[in-house]
Amino acid sequence: MPPPAVPRDAGIMKTISDEEIRVTRGRLQARGAELRERVQRVRRDLSRVTNPLPRDSTDAAIVLENDEILEAIEQSATAELRSIEQALERIEAGTFALCENCGRQITTARLRIVPHATLCLDC
Repeated sequence: MPPPAVPRDAGIMKTISDEEIRVTRGRLQARGAELRERVQRVRRDLSRVTNPLPRDSTDAAIVLENDEILEAIEQSATAELRSIEQALERIEAGTFALCENCGRQITTARLRIVPHATLCLDC
């Protein structure tokens, strides 16, 4: 009779400790503060009273491109901030480190790299 099947990552899966959660919460809060500041700076830059676009089409294109880049930075920071806030909510709810798709635990190694991860490596 063959031995029972063992999950592929059973050897590396570890229960996340209270200390690891505390450290992760601190990292998430610090990154969240950094992102909130970045979003505020970008919004200040985008909301400035601007002069009319330069007459030179090349210069006007540069100004418009810079604004597009700032908007992309804001969108990216806002999306990451949302993920961080959701991770902090999962910590408080006691569901942090559980894959939202399959319910298995997300490895601590993955959470050290992406502390707001919602999926395990398999999902």
